[in-house]
Amino acid sequence: MAAEKKQILTVKNIRNVNMENILQSMIQNRNVTRSVLAKENQISLMTVKHIVDSLLEAGIIKEKESVSGDVGRNPKTLEISERYGNVVCINLTSREEIRFLIYDIYRNLITERSVARREGSTYEKELRVAASEIRKELLRTGGDLVGMAVSVPGAYDESQDLVNYDLIPELKGLHVRSLFENMFEIKNIRVLHDVYAAARAEYDCLTPKSESQFYFYCGYGVGGFFIHQDTAVTGSQRMAGEVGKMLVPADKDPSGYTILENVVSVSAVKRRMKDQGMDIPFAELPGRYTAGDAQAVELLEPALDTISLVLYNLLWIYNPSCMVVDSCSREYAELIAEHAGRFMEERREESIPVRTEIRCAGEDEYHRMWGCFRTARDAWIEDLASAL
Repeated sequence: MAAEKKQILTVKNIRNVNMENILQSMIQNRNVTRSVLAKENQISLMTVKHIVDSLLEAGIIKEKESVSGDVGRNPKTLEISERYGNVVCINLTSREEIRFLIYDIYRNLITERSVARREGSTYEKELRVAASEIRKELLRTGGDLVGMAVSVPGAYDESQDLVNYDLIPELKGLHVRSLFENMFEIKNIRVLHDVYAAARAEYDCLTPKSESQFYFYCGYGVGGFFIHQDTAVTGSQRMAGEVGKMLVPADKDPSGYTILENVVSVSAVKRRMKDQGMDIPFAELPGRYTAGDAQAVELLEPALDTISLVLYNLLWIYNPSCMVVDSCSREYAELIAEHAGRFMEERREESIPVRTEIRCAGEDEYHRMWGCFRTARDAWIEDLASAL
């Protein structure tokens, strides 16, 4: 394996990193002083002064007198200019609607809206309708649009600007990033696999942070994402995450294999429920399984066994300190985590046991867009630092 090429450090690279860190500190601690910025980022006051002077001159930040009851001269505080701004997060993972959320740069939710898709209209037209609604909200809230993140239901090929369209066929051939770039006339647009966005949000909300986390989602789609030391393992062209495409044994398939999604997803289980004449909502199935209902056990046990095998194998590959299980059905996620936990526990006596924490996701669907938000905001900060 070829050795990883080391980044060549230059004065400009170091300055950019220091500027990014200072801007991040100012977002985390509004109305901050130069001395605090120096202490938090472990750099000299002179370095802070040079960077702050550049940011003030560019109008990115502003300075004001601090309000304090202390005797003597109060130090001046710094904050990011109020014209910055908004981050838009767009969720394209539903067949029925397009949801968007608008945050300020401090992650305060300003607006949340859903635009129902109209029957007979093309997907591109529906995106343009949603974009029109977003523009109306941005005009109402004021402030510059600094970035946008679009969550899509599958892997995204950045080089081709194309989305895996298994869940939403209308995404086939649609260049999502280019479309939004033209509609909003900004370059900071990130298109993200929805599982990555959820994994990012889960990792960021952990206290304390885990060294590494594997996030597994099993809803109407199936995916997974690995984050190690705050860095997402996105793979070539950011295509990682398609865990649902893994091949698993299938008795009824002539080839002997099928994809994991066809065995364990909520859609797959609901199809088997229908085939067996079990006319109840999926939400009731986990409870019946836990109560020992024979038909529920017959339906869910193959899915749970398969998931546990897959997760066990993934633990050997990634060796995460934490594994998070999520689903559109909280009850299903809890069953998966419990079943997988027992499966791992039974193998603790192996010569080299795999040890990891397995838990259910702590954040709900709304918070998953935090991963989108952070990606777009961080990209904006990086662009600011590299431009000065």
